[in-house]
Amino acid sequence: MPPDQHRKLQLTFRSEGFPRGEIPINVLASKLQALQSLIFHAAAAVAPQPTVRRGLWYNRYREAVELLFKTAHHSDLVIEVETPTPGPTLLPENDVALESIDLIFRVGNQIQNNAQQISSEPLRATDRNYLLRAFDWLAPGPLDEYSVELENSSPGRHPKLILSTETRRTIRMLIEQETAPQVAEQKTTLVGELVKIHFGTGPELIAIRHRGIEIECYYSESLRDEVANLMVGSYVEVTGLATVDQEGRIKKIDTVTGIETVSMEPLRMTRLDHSGFRLDFKTPVQVQVEYTDGLWVYRNEALNLLGCGERREDALKDLHANFAYLWQEFAEEEDRVLDSNALMLKRRLIGLQSGEHLAH
Repeated sequence: MPPDQHRKLQLTFRSEGFPRGEIPINVLASKLQALQSLIFHAAAAVAPQPTVRRGLWYNRYREAVELLFKTAHHSDLVIEVETPTPGPTLLPENDVALESIDLIFRVGNQIQNNAQQISSEPLRATDRNYLLRAFDWLAPGPLDEYSVELENSSPGRHPKLILSTETRRTIRMLIEQETAPQVAEQKTTLVGELVKIHFGTGPELIAIRHRGIEIECYYSESLRDEVANLMVGSYVEVTGLATVDQEGRIKKIDTVTGIETVSMEPLRMTRLDHSGFRLDFKTPVQVQVEYTDGLWVYRNEALNLLGCGERREDALKDLHANFAYLWQEFAEEEDRVLDSNALMLKRRLIGLQSGEHLAH
């Protein structure tokens, strides 16, 4: 039997925004759940017969691949987990856990090194789609300032996987290639309040309220994991192919290619980076997140800081541009030309500086 080291996995979070490994519990819980989901789907993929992902389908794989917590350590937070040692009901030659771990690292490395070759992996199309979506859940979001590393503790068995926001963009591209039909529909991304979920009954759809209009969004079975974790009343981002009316307004999304809950928790900025000007912060700056009337608003009232945009990426760019303006107009200005409120803002800005200050 292979050494127990082959069964062990390490999940590492790397970020300047998590000093001494102090990662928010909701981020940790989400990524641990994503890792468990990934190995469940890998186990289903290596099974001889296709697995229908309905109900508690993953229970049939718990004995083999339910992850067990072993230990944790930091400065960067490292979580060590492992799959169970095979019991008497599992034949050594049918070690689902090792097959699943091998598959995860093969697919993960293809995503990292050559995305075009992912389809060459001998997998059923449905299984490949589920694996891609599980990797998408494990990877950081588009605005997250951290990376996730996955390693197998057995030395030399598998190259380390490094999942970043760039990795997630690659995964999204692959998912679209896998799922989008070749029809003349408009690709779109909408953000709105989730008002309806049909799960396992009738047409599989969700409905969101976008700018006061309820829009139905139809999803496939491969998105059941994501839908199962949604909550009515939360904000979600839906990407897919849409039907539009003659005025170009979206009537419905016929083919959903991606769904994710939009985090409204404060953004933790670790640095200012704008047009060649960079400032690293001593401690992360928290920025409140709002979504109002189709507009993303990022704000920190103590710093008189605001960023807005129709997309989160645009609001973040605006935030950095306005932060750079504040720094140049107040932090770098002479005290004698500033009034009392401006001097107070200058002291707050200077207090953020870590000592690593780069600019053109």
